[in-house]
Amino acid sequence: MIINDIVAFLHAEHIGIKGTNLFIGELPLDKQDCIAVMPAPSPEPDKSIPFFVQTVDVWTRFSKTGDGYQKMQDIFDLFHRRHHFTMGSSYVYLSYALGGIDDLDRDVESRKLFKASFGFIFRAA
Repeated sequence: MIINDIVAFLHAEHIGIKGTNLFIGELPLDKQDCIAVMPAPSPEPDKSIPFFVQTVDVWTRFSKTGDGYQKMQDIFDLFHRRHHFTMGSSYVYLSYALGGIDDLDRDVESRKLFKASFGFIFRAA
């Protein structure tokens, strides 16, 4: 659904390359510098209005802290308070950050982890 549209949008905006350093649902252990887009718990769809609210978590894992933070800042700037745009098969009324960029320390191989959560209010285009 919208997860695929988000990944395609990030690819089109030159944030990452799907399957190379941009993934859905995982940060592969064998990839050094990468981004993952993951669905998160969201409210149930509205029963009377044909739109959805989807929460999405975006994770970055980079060997250099500055590179990882900058990549997450680029994603944050792209989605926070963006309105009325088409993204693949979805028409997005509003996308917004649900907080700031979270520093989640390092993984077991000392690669830096960051996470940001976004809300998308959308309908099928």
